[in-house]
Amino acid sequence: MSDLGDPADGCGPPWAGRGLRLQHPPTPENGSAHAQTFVDAVSNIDGVNLDYSDASLEWVDGKLDHWRPEGSDVMAETVFVAGCYIGEVFVRNHGYRWVLTDVYGAMPVVEGPNGNFANPIGKAFKRVDNGEGDDLPYFLSVILANER
Repeated sequence: MSDLGDPADGCGPPWAGRGLRLQHPPTPENGSAHAQTFVDAVSNIDGVNLDYSDASLEWVDGKLDHWRPEGSDVMAETVFVAGCYIGEVFVRNHGYRWVLTDVYGAMPVVEGPNGNFANPIGKAFKRVDNGEGDDLPYFLSVILANER
């Protein structure tokens, strides 16, 4: 994909790593707070009450798809907090925890009980940039299958 997005597939420019203007620093300790920012925004704007269930990722998946025309660069702060919501689904339902690793650099990721890692924030950006091929329910099922 070019830096300008792919107009042929209706996707705006991808996030290229510009600084994010977030309510809290992008640290593992703030993963839950960023997720709550997303929950509050969704409740206020869309009237939807997200419950951190695995099933709620279907709704989040559709919302990320809705932002494709703008692109992940324009929506980067919102995509980031949506990614934290995805991570909190792992944390609250499957025993994961927020961490930093050398592999993912400064981006918080979640680590499972068996030591495997998932990058829910990166997955949120990929979902906006790449479309349905990076859907969230499938992501959840693959990561959990690797945990077994």
